[in-house]
Amino acid sequence: MRLPRFAPVLLAALLLAPAAACDKSKEPTPEEIEAKLKADLEEAAARVRNNKTKDAEKIYLRILETHADQPDAVGGLGKVRLEEKKYAEAEKLLAQASNAKSDNASLWAALGQARQLQDNPKGAAEAFAMAFKIEPDNSSYGLSYGRMLRDAEDFAKAEEILRKVAELDPKAPYVNTDLGDALRGQDKLDDALKHYMKGQNANRSDKRAHAGAAFVYEKKGDNKHALDEWSSYIRMDCCSDFSKTVAQKKIESLKVDHGGDAGEGEGAGAAE
Repeated sequence: MRLPRFAPVLLAALLLAPAAACDKSKEPTPEEIEAKLKADLEEAAARVRNNKTKDAEKIYLRILETHADQPDAVGGLGKVRLEEKKYAEAEKLLAQASNAKSDNASLWAALGQARQLQDNPKGAAEAFAMAFKIEPDNSSYGLSYGRMLRDAEDFAKAEEILRKVAELDPKAPYVNTDLGDALRGQDKLDDALKHYMKGQNANRSDKRAHAGAAFVYEKKGDNKHALDEWSSYIRMDCCSDFSKTVAQKKIESLKVDHGGDAGEGEGAGAAE
């Protein structure tokens, strides 16, 4: 019996049909795609925690090839760029991610750090403010927020935030010294001095507390105690740029004004 002329075509179609159906069944479901994305993000985050940033970078870039603008991947890559000291690129990525996930405090804090490292204290303060608003019990975020306000010379707002941090966590690193700086910026000299002394007592290696107290004493016209505090600072830091260009010159000037060597060596007692 002769087969119709179209029989070979029909036969081929019938043979290919199961293969096509099989190929279609191999396409991942939306649930499988989401699970793979979640696993990849977790893997990348684990690589970052283990300081394997290059491995994490590859994973984030691979994710972004198929999930453009995925905020966790964008933010993760931004944090990698921050570790690589590529601050401008990090800021751009972290700004995109934090705006997309506006309730993620760690993204805002990383954005604040990127701006801080580019000498943008006002912008950094805005980012840290968001992080602290989301997690008001996180004294680290509050401390960074207050410090950036101080560096931006918004001293009154810095005082407000740093007082909150001091109440929230009295042992927050250098909070009293930072608060002293904010108060000194407003010429609240007695209150500033009180907090510098608290800073010295909380941490005997806190050289900034001695420098701050020295500035206050000078402004109050108490050159003897200013000399004591600068002398204490020099004993802690003999050779930094600040020590050479500010502290040592202050001591030389105060010695002349105070008459000889009086006061040098008494800094520890004055600080206590």
